[in-house]
Amino acid sequence: MAAEETKISAADEDDAKPTAEAVVKTEEEKSSQDASSSSSLPPMTPSASAGEGSKTESSTTTFGRIVMIVQIVIALVVGAILGAYLTAYILETEYKSIVSALQSDHHTSLLASKNDYIKCQNNLTHEVTTAEVEMAKLVLHADQNERTFQQRAVEYVKETNAAYRHANEGLTKAQLRYQKEIMEHKATKNTVKEMESKLSKEVENHESTQLQLSQVDRRISAIRNTLAESQKELRAEQAAHNASISRERELGESLDEMEEELDRRDLERAECDDHHREMLQCRQSLREALEGNAGTAAAAAGIVEDENVLSVALANEKQASENLAAKLALALKEKEELEHTIGVLREEGVGHLMEMERISRELEEDRELWQMKAKNIMNKISFRNRKEVLERYGPGPYHVKFTLEFHTAPTTETILLALAPLDMMPHTIHTFLQIIEKNIYIGGTFILMREHILVGGPVDSHDLNSNRALEERMVNEGYFPEGALLYTEYTPEYPHVENTLGFNVHGGPIFYFNLKDNTEPHGARYSEEEGENEGDPCFAKIVEGVEVIQRMKDMPRAEGGGLQDPVYIVKAEVVTMAEE
Repeated sequence: MAAEETKISAADEDDAKPTAEAVVKTEEEKSSQDASSSSSLPPMTPSASAGEGSKTESSTTTFGRIVMIVQIVIALVVGAILGAYLTAYILETEYKSIVSALQSDHHTSLLASKNDYIKCQNNLTHEVTTAEVEMAKLVLHADQNERTFQQRAVEYVKETNAAYRHANEGLTKAQLRYQKEIMEHKATKNTVKEMESKLSKEVENHESTQLQLSQVDRRISAIRNTLAESQKELRAEQAAHNASISRERELGESLDEMEEELDRRDLERAECDDHHREMLQCRQSLREALEGNAGTAAAAAGIVEDENVLSVALANEKQASENLAAKLALALKEKEELEHTIGVLREEGVGHLMEMERISRELEEDRELWQMKAKNIMNKISFRNRKEVLERYGPGPYHVKFTLEFHTAPTTETILLALAPLDMMPHTIHTFLQIIEKNIYIGGTFILMREHILVGGPVDSHDLNSNRALEERMVNEGYFPEGALLYTEYTPEYPHVENTLGFNVHGGPIFYFNLKDNTEPHGARYSEEEGENEGDPCFAKIVEGVEVIQRMKDMPRAEGGGLQDPVYIVKAEVVTMAEE
């Protein structure tokens, strides 16, 4: 805008300059015309010059004044024009300086505003990024909760749909058979309503059963803690009881020794009494002999001295016997106190044992009750899984084919599996077929090679992004980290022999091929450390592709036990023998 105004003012100046010059030229032309007109007048005759001299002089004076006025007017006009031009030039110069100053200030303010805007934009971007990260975390957590809720809702919806399908089948049959009988149709509707109410009650009972199971688990843990504390107290009491028994035994031995010592002292005391009596008799005899014979006085004095020594020894022996009798009395008293303490401890121990037996009986009753409820739930799940497999895949037998991609030629290999009979493990077969149908294994690899097993599944140890995607897929389907199976199915009729397929301890979807007979380590077993172990589910055997397993066994291995070159599962499908 300022540049345009500057251009306009310059153009005005250029227009003003020729205008002033034109005015000057116009005035000069007029003066020259007047002069020429005066010079072109005819010369006056002598007769007329005298009469007209005064007129000519006055007209010349008037003309000169007019010319002077015109020149003054022209000068004033030219001065006004020059002053206006100069004023316009000064104003234009001032305007340009003001405009340039305003432009620089405006440019500076624009730069400052731009920098502030960039800073605000960066801060806003950072805040938006932070908010998006937090929102992503919240959305992920909400999605997980929603997926869990949806899984439970899907299970309940499946049960409800199954019941509705069953009811609708009954209704359809009833409508086909009894179209004219409206009363029976109404009765069928009532039956459907009753079934719906029963189903809702069953769902409520299942939820209450889950709640009661959690309460019983908490109660069992509390009782186990109480039992552990009681066992510690019993062990301490048992140790005290054993110490008391050993103390009692030692006191008994000491008492026996003291009694033997008292008996011995009594015998010695009796002997001393006999000697004392004999000495008294000897003294009497000596006195009688002294009275009769003075020569034996020295011998009598020696005998008397021996008698005094024996009296002192007898007194010491008597004092020792009394001390032993006092010790014996104390020992007897201590023995009685120990016997009383042992009796009290025995009574308390019997009370604790009775309480523990009562708690054990209650725990056993609760365990049997919940085992029965759990068994009923597992039977219902197995029944529904068996029904879904029959509706989806027919009566069987069922086969699954894995297509593998190797790093070297031949790059494509296949393994054909024959699944176990459906009646043996319907829940495991149903879950495995669902995993196959949902393409959970596509993109997975074989992650571990041991002498007895080859482990594979939806895991990629060679590509972290692929592994993250596979893990997310398992989480979305509810297969990770708790596993795919709701409970373990193992039967000794389908053991872990060579070239069979089983789920890992978590119940899939990780699987392993048995490279040798693993019935003992992976089947049902019992140990003091682990207790009773139901065994890993074994549910398929290799029909075709044993050489593919041998090829992977011969491949070089990495440090962690996996294969050095990845073998990818590019396809997993359920096939029929006709297709195969």
